[in-house]
Amino acid sequence: MKKGFTLLEVIVALTILGLGFSVAFAGMSGSVRGLERVETAERRLEQARQKLAALDLIKRIRLNDSATGTFPDGARWTITSLPFIAPIEAGENRNPASVIRLDLTIEWPGRSGTQKRVIQTYRYQPGDNLPVPSLEEQLRALE
Repeated sequence: MKKGFTLLEVIVALTILGLGFSVAFAGMSGSVRGLERVETAERRLEQARQKLAALDLIKRIRLNDSATGTFPDGARWTITSLPFIAPIEAGENRNPASVIRLDLTIEWPGRSGTQKRVIQTYRYQPGDNLPVPSLEEQLRALE
């Protein structure tokens, strides 16, 4: 009786081993790509938080104003101020204050075209008639 493996048995074993390794490496490659996407999304989220924190430093914002820019990773951002609760100009319930909605829109190229996320926040605006610089100017002054 012969001991050992035939050449055919060795080739079949190496082929099965090679297929197993290729499946394992493909799975690891997909995991690495997924991890990179998660890290990119986390960076983008942190950049959005920083932009929202900058908005917190601005005392007054003009209604229907906007500002745009680009994050370091190439994603474009736009902030737009829109009316939410209008001031009451006349009558017994007169209230010159208002509430505005701020939309932070972030756009970046993705695997299936342009990706877009909108974050909304709201801001109380006192009803005084003081001049207010543009949102673009105020954000630039903070940098």
